[in-house]
Amino acid sequence: MNFDQIYYASAQHKEHFLALVNTKKSNESGYYSAYYILTSSKEIWSLAKKHTQLEEIDFDKILEHGLVNSYKSLVLLAQHLFMASNSFDLDRALESWDQPSYSVALQAIKLRWTLSRESTD
Repeated sequence: MNFDQIYYASAQHKEHFLALVNTKKSNESGYYSAYYILTSSKEIWSLAKKHTQLEEIDFDKILEHGLVNSYKSLVLLAQHLFMASNSFDLDRALESWDQPSYSVALQAIKLRWTLSRESTD
């Protein structure tokens, strides 16, 4: 997949995401979609990078920091895409997201879907 041609919320989002992708060893689609969300905003990434290694993401630690609802919903979606957690509530997320957050969520879902199909080919 060409990561240069997907939606990014900002130049920093693209920079942080591509830096993680370039050091990643696994091809698991859940990692990429989670990394994509966790790098999508300065606020989320400043918390997430402290609790994210190449093969491990500590979502509980990230969520302990009291993010605003729109960011919390994005992190919960990242967790769901990463490990199929039951904490994500789509209705609550849709109520809290602005257009950029919604666009990030859609792109993350598309990444997960596309990469999961590429890995089985």
